[in-house]
Amino acid sequence: MSELDTLVRNLRILLKADLIIAELAMRRLATRTVLFVFAGLIAAFAVGMFAFAGFLMLEEAYGTKAAAAICGGVGLVVALILMLVASGIKPGREDEVAVQVHEAALQAVSVELQVVGGQAQRLAAFVRAPFSAGVPSIAVAIFGYLLRLLRGRGGGGASSG
Repeated sequence: MSELDTLVRNLRILLKADLIIAELAMRRLATRTVLFVFAGLIAAFAVGMFAFAGFLMLEEAYGTKAAAAICGGVGLVVALILMLVASGIKPGREDEVAVQVHEAALQAVSVELQVVGGQAQRLAAFVRAPFSAGVPSIAVAIFGYLLRLLRGRGGGGASSG
């Protein structure tokens, strides 16, 4: 497998890990949102019910103002409890695993980019000055060819004459 194939594979792993992390975050956000909405609905319902039933019961004992305050306070306490529960939802084990995979893939991609970058630098150096990098090897090849050519002629001339 070439370095570029490894790089592409690691980039795909990185993308999958990022998608998993995003999906888990969206699930957590959706759960929190549902709980906050539910808390809001319960608070509204509680305020309405306590305002109706509690107000009627407490009005005789404490008066109109105190009865309304007590009914509203109970509804808000229930809503506050639900909001605290929703706020307490923390990332789970799946999030930790996804982040670990993400970090491993990112490190592998970084290493592969360094390898590919080194190859790209060598290629860029060759493109900038194609003969400066290849002159020694080309010169050795030409010199070897000339030696073989001269030996062939020299050896052929001696056996002819």
